[in-house]
Amino acid sequence: MRNIPLLIIFVLLANCNKSAEYNKTSSEVVMNQKEIKNKVEHKIIKAEENFTETETFTDSTRIAQKGKYKIEITQTTIDNNTNVSFKLFLKLNGKWKNIQNYSLPKESDIPLITEIEDFNNDGFNDFTIHYSTAGRGANDIRKLFIFSNKEHKFIEIKNSDLYPNLQYNKKLDCIDALSVYAGSSTTFLKLRKDHLVEFARVDFMDGKIAIYLIEKNKERKLRSETYSGSSDEMIRFVNYDPLEEYGYEN
Repeated sequence: MRNIPLLIIFVLLANCNKSAEYNKTSSEVVMNQKEIKNKVEHKIIKAEENFTETETFTDSTRIAQKGKYKIEITQTTIDNNTNVSFKLFLKLNGKWKNIQNYSLPKESDIPLITEIEDFNNDGFNDFTIHYSTAGRGANDIRKLFIFSNKEHKFIEIKNSDLYPNLQYNKKLDCIDALSVYAGSSTTFLKLRKDHLVEFARVDFMDGKIAIYLIEKNKERKLRSETYSGSSDEMIRFVNYDPLEEYGYEN
């Protein structure tokens, strides 16, 4: 009977050890579950961070000279970084030969929209890419690439993204741009190597116009007056002296 208390003590100690081992095992299971969860969450976050989107454009019928050149333009977005690259090909002996590779960064979330047009009236088609937007979408900002027949390649016009809504002006044989804000400005530009150079501008706001001549980055006001034509804030002029709107020129 004297051994009974000792037996009870041994039983109690054994139960305590089992409880401790159980608690330890339970803790390890919880920790393992947390580690697995963290790994799964990490993988999900990593997959979301590595978002990739690609857009492409190919043309061989209008670019530069019909049937002689081909262009392949690719826009790739990885996370928040967007890059546009193009390859230019020349047809030799019935096969396409890669003669130019070019790339540049651009704003994310701006789709690849390409327009082909002869911007300098040399008989070779140039192109633009959609580069950014401003003025609640009224200002379509583009990068302009002019084809050089002498060099057989496209030249990036470095400051073309400073002039929204670019187009060729047949009347003045130049390029003009339309900037829209509370009013609007039509800027007349000439190509000088890889830059656009302003030579005249018409500002329109609150029914009044101001005409400027620009030389060597210095502007001189030609005249200002109340305008009796369109009251549209997005009015665009095809000429500055005499003043003429697009659609109303002589």
